[in-house]
Amino acid sequence: MHERSPLEEAVPKIYRAMRRADDGKPTVDATGKGLGVRGTPVNAIVDVDLDAQGNVVLNGKGMSVGPAWRELPYFLVSKRLKSKFPAARGAADLFCFTMGDGPFRDEKIAPGLALKVDSPKHGSVVPQQRVSLQQFQADLAGTRDSWIVDEV
Repeated sequence: MHERSPLEEAVPKIYRAMRRADDGKPTVDATGKGLGVRGTPVNAIVDVDLDAQGNVVLNGKGMSVGPAWRELPYFLVSKRLKSKFPAARGAADLFCFTMGDGPFRDEKIAPGLALKVDSPKHGSVVPQQRVSLQQFQADLAGTRDSWIVDEV
């Protein structure tokens, strides 16, 4: 049995609605429906601001997450879950993924990444230091194996 280090136990439990790949893990993409951020506009929306060199500005913006799947925006929770969440209106191919098991608070969540909470129902996964958009996307993709579907 794998024993967890204190660092692993401190990782905040976060949720995000994402498309699921054939292996059951979240898709890695920058559309707002996968594991990644929109650094260039997708439907006129960006998730992070970039400086003139293409580095992510450290201003609290990043990949949106919530403390529970029922706290995610109703339009991102799959309509497959209407029996559990009547307001659900999201696409059928979205799944509620989670990672971590600690309190929803500002904390490191993975190498190079931290959770920045901006309300009791929303936070952003942000880079811990100034990095290129490409590096931030790679750091987010590096968490892929830590995510599991949780729609209970």
